[in-house]
Amino acid sequence: MSALVLFEPANLTPYGPLTLLQSVGELRYGIYSNIERVKKLFTEEQIHLWVRPVLSNDHMDRYQDIAINQTVDKQAVFLNAALPAQIFPKALATLSNEDSAVLIYKGTIIAAKPGVQFEFSSKFHDELTKLKAIEFEWGDSHSLPVWIWDYLDLINSTIDFDLNFWKADNSYLAKFPDTYSTVNEKNIFIHNTAQVSKFVHLDASHGPIIIDKDAKISQFSSLVGPLYIGKRSTLKPSTFIRNSAVSAVCNLGGEIKGSIIHPHSNKSHEGFLGDSIIGSWVNMGAGTTTSNLKNNYNTIRVSWDGNHYDSGRQFLGSILGDHTKTAIGVRLNTGTVIGAFCNIFQADFAPQAIPSFSWGNGTHELDKAIKTAQIAMKRRGLELTASQLELIQALADDTTPFTHYQNID
Repeated sequence: MSALVLFEPANLTPYGPLTLLQSVGELRYGIYSNIERVKKLFTEEQIHLWVRPVLSNDHMDRYQDIAINQTVDKQAVFLNAALPAQIFPKALATLSNEDSAVLIYKGTIIAAKPGVQFEFSSKFHDELTKLKAIEFEWGDSHSLPVWIWDYLDLINSTIDFDLNFWKADNSYLAKFPDTYSTVNEKNIFIHNTAQVSKFVHLDASHGPIIIDKDAKISQFSSLVGPLYIGKRSTLKPSTFIRNSAVSAVCNLGGEIKGSIIHPHSNKSHEGFLGDSIIGSWVNMGAGTTTSNLKNNYNTIRVSWDGNHYDSGRQFLGSILGDHTKTAIGVRLNTGTVIGAFCNIFQADFAPQAIPSFSWGNGTHELDKAIKTAQIAMKRRGLELTASQLELIQALADDTTPFTHYQNID
């Protein structure tokens, strides 16, 4: 049994606030994270994670069945955790006849096989680039994600890809009650333990709809695929949601379109969430609304780590880091980026770029931020571990990465 090493890329700036408290392999844009996906794809292989040293203790606590930042033997193959796992089988096949090589696509490391015992260091990427380079043939069916918002384009294909794994692991309804309104019923998968109320509309004509274990869908809601509703997540009455990936234990309401929502986050009330990525433990107050389209229809610019970028997207909402909260009636402009542990309550449009630990226009004190997080997690029967507290402290102490946001002129 050889080792597969899922590694973080050297430059994590493009993944911004969502990777402040988690590794890039934990990000979601389908049913599973890439860490979960790789374990399902390669059941016979030993899985390793190589992550930033600041994440080591936290990951060792949370992934006790996976080796974290450990030395691997000469048979090990490295896979870029930021990329769609759909391409990993092809990458492994390409490297199978190579003693030592690195697969490159437009300057990005896709996968690598060092061919020697390899020890973790914070600069291991430099060693991988010294290997014999092979240009990877990506294929027309996949796009290379360069920025975190590129994951929005992968929702459809990834839900399709993940569905076979989900069906193999779960029991789901074979027949639906007459009280459901359905389109393309054969593409709708409702776990046996999920609760779907009367007068719910399910339209899977554009992609599958998966409603996972113990999820609750309230009356008069409209669900349009491709769509995944995670375990123990709830849709409030009259929710309209389409083309989205919702993780576990989320409470949602209002209108949601083309978005990714990570575990334990709430948008329980009216307001539009469009083409956005929401971290974990986020709470969006009643009436919080995102703009996802400029009035002049131009592509949307984003301020990121002190620089300005054209996203190339006509539709892009907001990106909210973990443990961030918005007050009632908050308005978020196109391309808004917000760090972790922020409390947003501006009366006018919030700034388009807000650093971590912001409290309105001031600073969210660390002890108060931690206390709020502890209260929120206790409500879900969870608590911050010692390693998570260390990680939060390190984030508060480090004023360099992902904090130098600037407003766009």
